[in-house]
Amino acid sequence: MNTERNENKQIDPQLEAVYKDRKFFGHPRGLGALAAGNFFNSFAWGGVYAILIYYLYSPYTKGLGFTQGEAASMIAAMGACNSLFVIVGSWLSDRVLGPRKALVVGNVVKAISFGLLAVPAFSLTQGRIFAVLSLILMSLPIMGAANPSMTGLLYRSDDDGRRDAAFTIHNVANAITGMISPILIGFIGMSDYHLGFFISAMAALAYGLVILFTGKRFFGTIGEKPANPVSREELKKAGLLFAGVVILLLAGIGITVSMGVMNFDGILNIITTFSFVIPIVFLYKMYTNKNITKEEHTKMKPFLKIWCVQCVVALSAVLLNTALAVFIEAKIDRNFMGIEFAPATFTSIYNLLGLVMGAFFVWVWGSTKFGKLKVTKKFSIGVLVNAAAYAVLAVPVLTGGKGSIFSPLWVVGYYFILTIGDNFINPIGVSMTAKLAPASYETQMQSAWQQSNSIANGISIIAFKFFVTADQQMMIFPIMTVLLVGTCLVLLKMSKKIDAIV
Repeated sequence: MNTERNENKQIDPQLEAVYKDRKFFGHPRGLGALAAGNFFNSFAWGGVYAILIYYLYSPYTKGLGFTQGEAASMIAAMGACNSLFVIVGSWLSDRVLGPRKALVVGNVVKAISFGLLAVPAFSLTQGRIFAVLSLILMSLPIMGAANPSMTGLLYRSDDDGRRDAAFTIHNVANAITGMISPILIGFIGMSDYHLGFFISAMAALAYGLVILFTGKRFFGTIGEKPANPVSREELKKAGLLFAGVVILLLAGIGITVSMGVMNFDGILNIITTFSFVIPIVFLYKMYTNKNITKEEHTKMKPFLKIWCVQCVVALSAVLLNTALAVFIEAKIDRNFMGIEFAPATFTSIYNLLGLVMGAFFVWVWGSTKFGKLKVTKKFSIGVLVNAAAYAVLAVPVLTGGKGSIFSPLWVVGYYFILTIGDNFINPIGVSMTAKLAPASYETQMQSAWQQSNSIANGISIIAFKFFVTADQQMMIFPIMTVLLVGTCLVLLKMSKKIDAIV
């Protein structure tokens, strides 16, 4: 598939038609379908994340009565497992299902996982069992990184400006739904968590339907079949190995828990270990793969360097997502003209700003000389700007008293700066990955990029053992500010060698 994208002389006429398609704001119509899918995906996940942590630690019968620390750790563990299983999902996409089918099947599974949370908790035990099952299914992203992989395949390899703009359009789609989802489901969740989860489940199904009904018409042959089809014998071996590992793992956890040897922290420790080990092994196997040419191998080196930087960026996002949710609920004045706003509604401020900034950066990357900036320059600017955003939150935390309540303007200022930084990081990193992906490994390469989230979630599980209370979690803001500034300096030092290849 990648050889087709690089203008092989025997190019598929349908693929050539996709390259020339400019019916969606100057882009192929397939981008519109994928952006719509991203819209529904962000709506679904945005709605779940808007209320999930509150549902987990709210007392029964409104919630499930876990502690704040347990709730944060459970979500971090789910996030870590989700990032790890992206590897499996992307393997299925590249070798078994094909990206289009993977997107459909994956969203059905996601809808089921959210649907389990939509079932009312008739007892605390039943509610917690359904929540655990839901978190397990959330950890199985069968579609892998099929969406960014297919987005990259819509463009020729040298069409950098339009490809960067395409991934920025995805950010715009995410921002649009991000304005709606937290407000709608956040307010609904204040009175009925289960209805909020049901709406998210329907949004997940809508994603699958968009891809199902636009397939051949908008994408031609892109994503129709696996890029590197697996043989029946290989599939059988892989299935048996995966089933065996899952059975042994579940049996081990079940036996040790029943014997009192394993507890909640022990399970988190296992997930944390896998969060570090599996991404490193996956990247090593890809880096040493014999099917990757010498030229492709050379491109892997700058990818790995920027991936390490992305791990720090992802860590800041994971830690801040949970810490900020607690900060807004516990430390921010949410009353305005006699109305108390749900904590989740504050996310809409970020997405409103993200929509404006995203639209602006679509123009910047596609129509100005800034679109030709080197990847390291864009990334360095983004990391430094994100550090400035976290510094804004650090100010009230370091200067206010333990029981202080802060103005929501601190959060607005943080969101404003963060949206600028994110546009220098998120679409650029995914676009770079699409450009450097080895032949027939497009989806798995995107999975490799997303493994930064696995590392980040693994570290966050450890961190939340120390940052338990709201006041302790607030100290994450100044810590991440310093860490990001240091990371920016390291990236600038490596920039010449990276820019010479990318």
